[in-house]
Amino acid sequence: MKRMAVFGLGRFGSSVATTLQKEGVDVLAVDRNRHLAERLKDDVSMAVSFDATDRDNLTRFDVGRMDAVVVGIGDNFESSVKITLLCKELGVPHVICKATNTDQRKVLQKVGADEVIQPETQMGHWVAESLLRHTVVNFVELPDGYALARIRPPQSWYGRTLAELQLLSRERLNLIQVHRPGKDPTVDTKVPLPAGNFRLEAGDLMDVIGANKVLARFREAPGSEAAD
Repeated sequence: MKRMAVFGLGRFGSSVATTLQKEGVDVLAVDRNRHLAERLKDDVSMAVSFDATDRDNLTRFDVGRMDAVVVGIGDNFESSVKITLLCKELGVPHVICKATNTDQRKVLQKVGADEVIQPETQMGHWVAESLLRHTVVNFVELPDGYALARIRPPQSWYGRTLAELQLLSRERLNLIQVHRPGKDPTVDTKVPLPAGNFRLEAGDLMDVIGANKVLARFREAPGSEAAD
C-alpha cells in the first residue's frame, strides 16, 4: 500500500487526505491545529497535530519513507517552504505543494518541490473556459473505477511516437492532453489530443483517463504523479 503525508488540513488539505485514503492510500494527515487533525481522525489512517517544521517530528513519524507528500498549508508560506525543504532532505521522492501566487510557486520549486499547484488560479481558468466554451464539459462524471489523472510517462516512452506506443490498445489509457515544460519553468505548453506522430520527451506530463488499477501502475512508478 502506498503511504503519503498531507500537511495542512484546511479545505484543500483535508479534501486531498480523505480522497487519497478512499483510493486505498495509507494517509498521515498533519496540522498544528489539534481541532483540524481531530476532525479527520476517522477518515484517514492517522491524523496528528505537531509542528512539521521540526525535523525531529518528521523523523519520528517516518516522513522520509513516504511515497509522496502534499504540503497544503495556505496561511504560512514560510512553513510551506521549510517543510518542503525538510521533506526533500529526508528523501521523500515526490513533494507536491500548494501556492497562492506565481512568486510562491517559483520559491517552492527552487527549494525542491516536484510539483506546485495553484488551486484558485486553476479553478478560475476552468470556470472561465466553461463560460466561454459552454459546449465543453470540464467536470465529467466518469464510471465507477475510472479517473482522470496526470501521469509522468515511463522513461521507456521517451523519444517514441504515440502511434508506436498505442496507448489505448496496449495500456488502456485515453490520452487527453500533454503538458510540455517551456523555458520558463512556471509555464508549460499544452498539446490537446496530440496526433500519432507526436513524440514524447523527458519532462512531459500526460492527462489521461483510465481505470484506477491501470493508473495505479503509473502512480507507483518513480517520478509519477496523480492529479485531478
